[in-house]
Amino acid sequence: MSTRTKNRKAPRYAQAAETLRERILRGDWLAGAQLPPERRLVDELGVSRITVRHALNILAEERLLLRRHGSGTYVAEPAARRIPLRIDYTMSMAAHAPGLRRYVLRRRRVPAFAEVAERLQVEPGSTVLAAERLDRLGVKPVAWDQVWIALRFARNLDRRVLARVDFAEAWSHAARVRITRCTQRIEAVRADPESALHLGMEPCAPVLRSTEIYENHHGEPAGLFVSWYHPEQICIDAAYEWPPRASSVAP
Repeated sequence: MSTRTKNRKAPRYAQAAETLRERILRGDWLAGAQLPPERRLVDELGVSRITVRHALNILAEERLLLRRHGSGTYVAEPAARRIPLRIDYTMSMAAHAPGLRRYVLRRRRVPAFAEVAERLQVEPGSTVLAAERLDRLGVKPVAWDQVWIALRFARNLDRRVLARVDFAEAWSHAARVRITRCTQRIEAVRADPESALHLGMEPCAPVLRSTEIYENHHGEPAGLFVSWYHPEQICIDAAYEWPPRASSVAP
């Protein structure tokens, strides 16, 4: 079973970004080439200048474009696309990979082994819902994950729900649980044989691994997610603002 990033029509800026992305990747503009001026792209795409600028910013975040102040916008050398990943996976994919599809490879109930039990604060050997999912962009694997969800938070989580790219939202609705917090740890590791197989990589090749704990509004751990991201498809992206807000600065 699979699903697209969004069932409803994508925003116009995302559609514009997808059109430009396809043209870049098929070589309409060579690496290092300057893109047409914004006013020409406005006419070609039939959208506003604000929409074009939003689309160009998306492609710059993917490292497909370089925007040079006072000079113009250029195709990166090389034009090697990366999907910038933030902790909100759904929004990252909606903006940068609207064609992403998720496949549920396995869904079953299993006894919680020691690490899962510790992370979910359940008794070792108690039953949890386990799943494996694979995200693809066209034929290219982007991510593979393993999921363990405490049974009291797993009501109505069938394959259709697990296949949603906006899973946190779908999970909250289906299981009637308020997911309010996620902690994430990302590491560069060597691909084990299983993750290498799913991502189409050689075993021991470098891969990005993310471990996430989702908690409900009472601070109870509800789910453990371990994801492996293909480093040729994903890059980690974050932002921080200076100075911190006045309310957060100690007197």
